[in-house]
Amino acid sequence: MKKFISPGSWFAFSYPEEWFEFSEEPDCFLFYNPEKWDGNFRISAYRDASPAFGDKMMRDTLNTPGSKLAKVSRWETVYSAESFTEELVEYVTHRWVIGCGQTCVECSFTEASHNPSQGGEFGSAMTESPLLGRGRGEAIIASLEILQPRDTFHNQYIPVRVSEVELIESCYATIEELGMKLFKERFRDFDYNVRLLQKIASRPELTKQLRSDAGAVMGITLCALLTESIEGLEWNTFVNGKVEAPVLMYGTTCVARPMLLFGKQGEALAEADVTKIVEDIRTRIAEAVC
Repeated sequence: MKKFISPGSWFAFSYPEEWFEFSEEPDCFLFYNPEKWDGNFRISAYRDASPAFGDKMMRDTLNTPGSKLAKVSRWETVYSAESFTEELVEYVTHRWVIGCGQTCVECSFTEASHNPSQGGEFGSAMTESPLLGRGRGEAIIASLEILQPRDTFHNQYIPVRVSEVELIESCYATIEELGMKLFKERFRDFDYNVRLLQKIASRPELTKQLRSDAGAVMGITLCALLTESIEGLEWNTFVNGKVEAPVLMYGTTCVARPMLLFGKQGEALAEADVTKIVEDIRTRIAEAVC
């Protein structure tokens, strides 16, 4: 199972290895298997200053027609279900509302219940696994951890979140654009890219444009280029208190913290030796292999 920790450490849960996180509306997180869709899981959370906020949200939801109390592992939930049809396929969405102190979490699991155009293929597939449908949603909720504002997670490495993927892509595009602006050059092969990063690092336009974020943007971009060059490197998200940042992993070993490669505030940019930084990361990879 994989683990997801929400931005800000409001909640965490485990989900199947073959599932991935996908972009959804703000503050709502979506998970499913992109290779063979067998339902999707959505989760969102809300907070209030009142310690009774979670209980109030559950009471309010319980007044909604079709809602009822349902125990899921250690959690008391308010459960409801809704069926709908889309492009001749019948679906059912199971919903749970869970209150815990100042936090309220809403979860849903949507599955295809019947597909008349395929002779019930969806329905027969859904009955083959005991975790599909409501049971699969409840299996995820059973792993749910809900934290209060004073609490947090420490030293956790989780699969890279969509929020960090978007940050990585933004940094990459920013540095490539700066390379075009300063030198009329785009990223090519890895050695060429290292030389280009070295040239960009020495220019005052970098820190002028990105200010204190310059070092972090350069570090993330360098690591992104490394993932294109070295097989086996993967992005993870590192959560440690208020620190939530993308890190580069080789297997279970963290081989680079890109936000720190050029100093905490990019103070080492002017003297940075990009080739030496790459060599250090390669050394950590070699040690991880051993």
